[in-house]
Amino acid sequence: MKQIVLITQGSQAIQLIRKLFELGYKPEQLLVFTDGEVKNECFIQFILYYKIAISFEIKYQLIKSDALVISYSNSRKININDHATFINFHPGLLPRYRGSLSTIHSLINNEETVGGTWHYMTDKIDYGNIISQFSIDITDNDTAFSLNHKIFNESINYLSRVLHLVNNGELGYLQNHKKGKFYYNKFPDINHLDKKLQKRITYFPPEYK
Repeated sequence: MKQIVLITQGSQAIQLIRKLFELGYKPEQLLVFTDGEVKNECFIQFILYYKIAISFEIKYQLIKSDALVISYSNSRKININDHATFINFHPGLLPRYRGSLSTIHSLINNEETVGGTWHYMTDKIDYGNIISQFSIDITDNDTAFSLNHKIFNESINYLSRVLHLVNNGELGYLQNHKKGKFYYNKFPDINHLDKKLQKRITYFPPEYK
């Protein structure tokens, strides 16, 4: 029985595990590394209810040699090794939007689409081969908040395909890193933008920045 290791947190992680259950994976196959913060309580209770193995720090010695490690809604640094397969979901279109706050920067850059990317992990952030990718049109009513939810909701629809490709040894395709840009996890200066666009960017409850 192949071990699935999840490095994740929050409500998005609940969706991820529910999809794994739908695909036939069992609680005893899973190992979860997550945050012990109060804001993560809903996910922790979900994990405890299903008696899934959990740790509040990443313990690499618990990862089996043939495991699949999935980083999802995760901001912690991961040490990649050759003993397991590491994949990540990035809420942005790679290689164009590496790093953080892709929906915010997409609105600032007046993009017509946003998207998400499932990719293999390397020692460099968001540099690994792309496994699967999708785009979502930006409407006039979209905010950074709504786009973020659209991206994570759609990512779950691609999980079955991604697992099939990974389990069958598909290597994905190389990114053209010359076309991309890395955005740091720092809220940008938006004072030069019009007020309507500022509101679309800063509507990110319960708080932003």
